[in-house]
Amino acid sequence: MQVQVFLQAGIPPGEVAELGELAHACGIQTLWASSFPAAREPFMCLSGLAARRTGLRLGVVPVSPYEQHPLKIADSLLTLHELSGGHGTITIGGMGHSVMRVTALEPVHRVTAVRECVEILQAATSGEPVDYQGEVYTLTNYQAGWAADLPPPPIYVGANGPAMLKMAGEVADGIMLSDMPLSRMGEVLAQIDTGRAGAGRDGPSLKIANFFAWHIKEDRQEAMDEARMELIWRGLLLPSHTSPFLGDEDAAFVDANRDAFLQAFLTRNPKIEGVPEELVDTLVDNLTFTGGPGDIDRVLDHLRDFAAAGLDEVTLKIHGDAREAIRLIGARLIPALG
Repeated sequence: MQVQVFLQAGIPPGEVAELGELAHACGIQTLWASSFPAAREPFMCLSGLAARRTGLRLGVVPVSPYEQHPLKIADSLLTLHELSGGHGTITIGGMGHSVMRVTALEPVHRVTAVRECVEILQAATSGEPVDYQGEVYTLTNYQAGWAADLPPPPIYVGANGPAMLKMAGEVADGIMLSDMPLSRMGEVLAQIDTGRAGAGRDGPSLKIANFFAWHIKEDRQEAMDEARMELIWRGLLLPSHTSPFLGDEDAAFVDANRDAFLQAFLTRNPKIEGVPEELVDTLVDNLTFTGGPGDIDRVLDHLRDFAAAGLDEVTLKIHGDAREAIRLIGARLIPALG
């Protein structure tokens, strides 16, 4: 299993470059920069690291065609890809809840828009003239000939729901799941395979990654508190994510009390008011990797189970001290996963 790291949003470019060199030295495959409202622009934050050409794959996630026309996404991606010597990548998503809250945008035809964006990007990376007429997007006489000498960057789709998973199976080079519990992997892969089969994609399977929160620290209590404060973002605690391990009744209770989890995040208080401790612990255990160094063997067992279920890549969202997290991942996780 390949190990990727997802940085917190807004880290300055100079620090991103230092973290990227450390990640590369530790054996990490991909460094993802986060696209988030009012944070530093992620493509620009990766540019200094890209120019160093370490061989580390560099990507931005999530990028939505509702925020930018696929034309501008293509230009940014291809520039990063060229600057890094052919090591760029991207994850296209419908639109994150953070952006919707800030912009009040309500994306429609989301699956169609993401499909068309992916198709445009794949055509644009060929360097050949592109004329594209879709239901949502149009591109006429686009040709990035300057990018034709490099192998095309892999285009991921951020997907959790059945329609997006099926579509991604039809067109994407890779799929990034988000906070997907192990208990749903069989169902998710079946949906992807339905899309692949319907599109006649009989070649090598596309890469399946899972974005998962990494809260492993020398101070175990600090790690547990951090995981609790961040729980609201774990699949937004929707029943689709929690019912497989909580059951329908407890999943509905968590869904009805999501505001308590949001308040814990906003106030930086690990106490989730009105929610039983054992329920919070179960969420932490199933939707995050949390604990001290002594818990890494348990995390490794969980990752091996994910690999056996069909996961190719794990994208670890690191919090707090990024250097400490990257060093620990490099020293303890990557060697054990082989």
